[in-house]
Order: sequence, then C-alpha cells, then structure tokens
Amino acid sequence: QAFPGQAPPRFDALLLGVGPDGHTASLFPGHALLQEQDSLISFLEDSPKPPPQRVTMTLPLLNAAQSLLVVATGASKAPVIK
Repeated sequence: QAFPGQAPPRFDALLLGVGPDGHTASLFPGHALLQEQDSLISFLEDSPKPPPQRVTMTLPLLNAAQSLLVVATGASKAPVIK
C-alpha cells in the first residue's frame, strides 16, 4: 500500500553488507527466496544463520535501486567475494 502502482519503488541508494557465506539482505545462497518475483518484501522462517526468522527485501526491490553498494570487510569474506 505504501508503494502504489505496478513498478517497484526505486531507492536512490541501498547499502548492504555481506555475510561470510555470501548472504546479503537475509538472502542466502541456494535459498528458495532467491526465486521470489512478486513480493518486494518477504520473510524467512528457516534462515540457515541465527536468527531463524527474518524480514528482507527481495531481489526485485534490490534490483530496482538506482545504486547498490555492497560492503565486505575482513579476510573471512575474501573467498566468497572472489
């Protein structure tokens, strides 16, 4: 209801971090939520990392952003970024 119309809202910029397994925005590699195409916001009840219940933006919303900055720091993140 907050975003009327058919097109997803277009954020000017989103800043995302990366987990050691490569997840960002509570979107985990191999998780079914990566296939979501209709909802802009969704939830997980089976997150592979604690906490098991999370709320997240979906790929359609993330992909609509004008700019997306991903920040990954620390040697533990190097393999997943590579």
